[in-house]
Amino acid sequence: MREIKFRVWDKILKRMLSWEWVHDNFFSRIFDYLNMIPMQYTGLKDKNGKEIYEGDIVTGSSLKDWRAGNGEREIIEWDNTRSRWDMVFYSIYGGEGHLCKEEIFQDRAKFYEVIGNIYENGSLLDGK
Repeated sequence: MREIKFRVWDKILKRMLSWEWVHDNFFSRIFDYLNMIPMQYTGLKDKNGKEIYEGDIVTGSSLKDWRAGNGEREIIEWDNTRSRWDMVFYSIYGGEGHLCKEEIFQDRAKFYEVIGNIYENGSLLDGK
């Protein structure tokens, strides 16, 4: 069974918070709770052993991955219609947009590297 974990983006503080911090400080920040965006852990780790969360930006890191080194990024998101974690393909050279979606599998996660997340490192999607 996979571990159920979350982290939280605080829109006011503009920083990532651990779920434990939110839990421990919940009552003192109850009015700020609406300004927090929870992101769930996928249960997968990247090639460096870093946990992959919803909202993370990953890039290919293996010759087995045809996208590696081509300036493409993938964003991890939950697909409600299929009840699965997907990698949404973005190209920083070909413009923005959901060019395709593919399910993220345990055996493929080890070929990717988390390089940031959409809140703290959104510029990674601009190619800047």
